[in-house]
Amino acid sequence: DTLRNIIPFLDVFIFGGFALSIGVAWACFKLRFMEQFMLDDVSDVELSHPTTQHLILKGTQMYLIGFTLMAVIAAVNGALSITGNNTNTLRIILIVVEYSILGIMMTISFWLYPAYITSEKGMKMISEKYSDECAAWEAANPDHEWSKL
Repeated sequence: DTLRNIIPFLDVFIFGGFALSIGVAWACFKLRFMEQFMLDDVSDVELSHPTTQHLILKGTQMYLIGFTLMAVIAAVNGALSITGNNTNTLRIILIVVEYSILGIMMTISFWLYPAYITSEKGMKMISEKYSDECAAWEAANPDHEWSKL
């Protein structure tokens, strides 16, 4: 009977665990989730660029919020299942919404937001928001190709 009451909450443990680990790693150890994805693809110099740091910050925030939302939706689904108020249709809808958030997060963080940031409008926003940081980075790395942009 206990196992039957835990199974509807498995997604809560999974996605809540992701959210908790992202939050703890960021708050306690200054490890940002998205930075770990970029370590193999960019050099240390490029990783220190304000644009890359902005992408890391926004991506980490988005995944923290997204996994938290997914855990909340899973908790609602589990609670409805335990109380017997969950229909198959509602359960499927909640699962689709839950996993749609994951697809949306991945699409935004790996495709849409980087495309926006590297566009003219995004580069203008970065240069205005991080003008001092960009100038310091370019002064420290004058020979890098990104300093010439």
